[in-house]
Amino acid sequence: MRLSPQWHQVVDSRQLHVSVLSAANAATTKALARSVEQTDRTAPAVPLQEVTEDESALTTQDVERLLDAVDAELGRFTARLSAIVDQPVQVRSSGGHVQGSAQRGHVLTLDIDGAWSGRARHTEIETELVEVLRGLHEASTPGDMAAGPSGNAISELMVLAADPQRLLRRLGMPAATDSNGER
Repeated sequence: MRLSPQWHQVVDSRQLHVSVLSAANAATTKALARSVEQTDRTAPAVPLQEVTEDESALTTQDVERLLDAVDAELGRFTARLSAIVDQPVQVRSSGGHVQGSAQRGHVLTLDIDGAWSGRARHTEIETELVEVLRGLHEASTPGDMAAGPSGNAISELMVLAADPQRLLRRLGMPAATDSNGER
């Protein structure tokens, strides 16, 4: 983000926060649209561990243990994600002249000390605005959690689900046949 040295000529210092808020949310929307366009829909949602040649039978207890562990990992993931995206966050600049709030990556409020912005250099204002906007983004978006839940149990389940024929064998069930009668 850049603040023009001549911003005073275009925006009243008491309304700077409105202009910045509008620009920040427009930039977020544009970045999100670009991100969606560039998403590779063919990539797996969860990276799979290397499949081992384990063909041992899965007991009821093995399956229950795995599902309980997956449920616990999903619960932890959901709680962490909810804490980030469902609660509004607030950030104040280290200089104390700019503060804002955001939720789910959307800037809700932005307050700039009007008396300070009327006399501060544009670079000082820019520095505090960038600090707050960056902090709001980091605190209100899932970051690396956007890739989805992960963990040992989830990976193990995904490996099993990736090869249904092998899963059936390990569960002690006959492998299904395809439309040609082949296994």
